Amino acid sequence: DDMMRISHIRQVSSFITTPIFYANGPPHLGHLYTAIIGDASHRWNRLKEPKGEHFFSTGTDEHGTKIAKTAREKGLTSIELCDQVSASFKHLFREFDINTSDYIRTTERRHRECVEAMWKRLEAANCIEKSAYSGWYSTTDECFYQEGDIEDGPDGKVAKETRSRVEWHEEENYMFKLDQFHEKIRTWMTKNDVIRPKHYLPLALRYIEAETRLSISRDASRLSWGISVPGDSSQTIYVWLDALCNYLTVRGFPDCMATSSWPPTTQIIGKDILKFHAVYWPAFLLAAGLALPQRLFVHGHWLVDGSKMSKSVGNVIEPLKMSELLSKEGLRYLLLKQGLPHDDSNFAVLKAVNVINADLINNVGNLVSRACASKINANQVYPYVDILELHDEICQSANPLIAEMNGLREKIVPLYDNMLFYKAIEEIMALSKLTNAFFQVHAPWKMSEGAKLSTVLYVTYEATRIISLLMQPITPKLADFCLSRLGISPNYRNLETATFGGGPKMDQVGRSLGEDEGLYMERIEVPKVEIEAPPKVKKEKKKKSNKIE
Repeated sequence: DDMMRISHIRQVSSFITTPIFYANGPPHLGHLYTAIIGDASHRWNRLKEPKGEHFFSTGTDEHGTKIAKTAREKGLTSIELCDQVSASFKHLFREFDINTSDYIRTTERRHRECVEAMWKRLEAANCIEKSAYSGWYSTTDECFYQEGDIEDGPDGKVAKETRSRVEWHEEENYMFKLDQFHEKIRTWMTKNDVIRPKHYLPLALRYIEAETRLSISRDASRLSWGISVPGDSSQTIYVWLDALCNYLTVRGFPDCMATSSWPPTTQIIGKDILKFHAVYWPAFLLAAGLALPQRLFVHGHWLVDGSKMSKSVGNVIEPLKMSELLSKEGLRYLLLKQGLPHDDSNFAVLKAVNVINADLINNVGNLVSRACASKINANQVYPYVDILELHDEICQSANPLIAEMNGLREKIVPLYDNMLFYKAIEEIMALSKLTNAFFQVHAPWKMSEGAKLSTVLYVTYEATRIISLLMQPITPKLADFCLSRLGISPNYRNLETATFGGGPKMDQVGRSLGEDEGLYMERIEVPKVEIEAPPKVKKEKKKKSNKIE
């Protein structure tokens, strides 16, 4: 099989991408969620394999009729609008500690050169032909729809899936011979466990047969804001072919591919762009003789109080504004804990506050602050305790906790590997609750100095150290705060040390705790206005979700 013979140029430890975000408006909660999934996975890969080579990219998709239209409405040129919107995404990502290896804008010269090179490869492979094309086109979705994918709406024809308006267009375009790759794409999907969660595989397979020819250009009179077809300025390259090439641009295609890495190990996408990434993208890569992505990680959308986010309803969540209430670490945590890849997730302010207060503030942050307080630990020392000679009175309650500490790493490795962050968080919080119960039962504030107090503190510190180590991909700043208070240097913040007694070696005096900087964050109080009933909107009927396989 030709597909199986295509060679990997060079494999890195991990190469993660998010989709590039459309630059016709400011970022919202869904954009942040996608980026945070990528960042958490990137941080996990570096924690798991610190000597490996890890790459993570994101960016903005800046071509298309919607952007040109929005710019005109705002009295801006298209590039002025793109500059503003791209800057807002970059600012958001900096604020939420999303550390990318590259940030790509499709208006950059390097990207135009990449797209032109890709077009020439597809042409050389005899996969492009020019012919008349007609179909139902959605300006909103930037794509054509088949007759069976549209229906009558209140103001004309609409796409069934997105409810976007469509209009009948007839024009001469360049067409990509999609059908010659159908079987290879099906093999890639079904033989390599590519689509995650598997819940989305049947939908991806249905998309394969839907189209035999794909229009990959538009008449320049209809689409002027984009990249011209090489050698034919009367046609503009279809925005999805343009946008998908960003994954190649960040790896230096075509000039630097020999010294770069390909393919991506994980491509994170929302469920609404599954067709483009599961069918069109692999077809373009196969035609160009390039290896296919190893995994497509698909996630659902975010609802607000059970309703779809909508500007007209006024329930769109602006992440930076919401972080003023929840904190940036709090919102990061909330999205990863409440976000369900296999289904839509629901954002409710009161629920968010309760989750963050219970988990981050009470179970983690406050435990570290209480356990390290000078009233309990006057010498501010991480005590030395021989783990084979724990104080007899403490052993009975400490042993089950120690067993959980030693088992946690093995539990969460496959969960983090599969980007099931909500399940990993459940396991970490379970240990946190057990540690809080242990600390409360033994009440070290009532003890005097001695072996018994040292044992309680040592067991508590070890548990909070392990919890903090494993929380680094989720809440990097909170984890850093806790580990610094415990006096754990960066050299000992790796996965290997996440076991009971696995921290820095100590003599019998113990070692110093870090500086006391008070509470990490105060308990969040909800302003009354935040918990008023949201605007009532008609809820769509929701299909019962399938379990993750």
